[in-house]
Amino acid sequence: MEALQEGFSAFISGFARVFLVSIVIWMIGLVVILFKEMFQSRELNLRDYLQKVWKMLLASFEFTAYGAVVVGPILFLRAEEEERLTYGMLTVAAVILSIIYLYIRKQTDGFKKAKQSE
Repeated sequence: MEALQEGFSAFISGFARVFLVSIVIWMIGLVVILFKEMFQSRELNLRDYLQKVWKMLLASFEFTAYGAVVVGPILFLRAEEEERLTYGMLTVAAVILSIIYLYIRKQTDGFKKAKQSE
């Protein structure tokens, strides 16, 4: 029972780590967007700015999950025996989130819209 509890705790911890890193990346992106908007010659359009903030939030969550699929196994292989469960569950959480994000993109035609706007 204790092993099951420890595994579930590591699983939830994996999701928490992915979300925490996503929030940190989003905050860094907010600073970048803010400075880009401040030093433009045109006036600040609040609606466009908030739209950029929202897109940055979605992109940070999505790309962090994709990145954790790559980084998680590397950390798993380099970790000591006590930390392998944590990084293994981080990888599992990242794979689950990546599948969910890809499914959402497929259902909303997110990839087609991205190609059309370029």
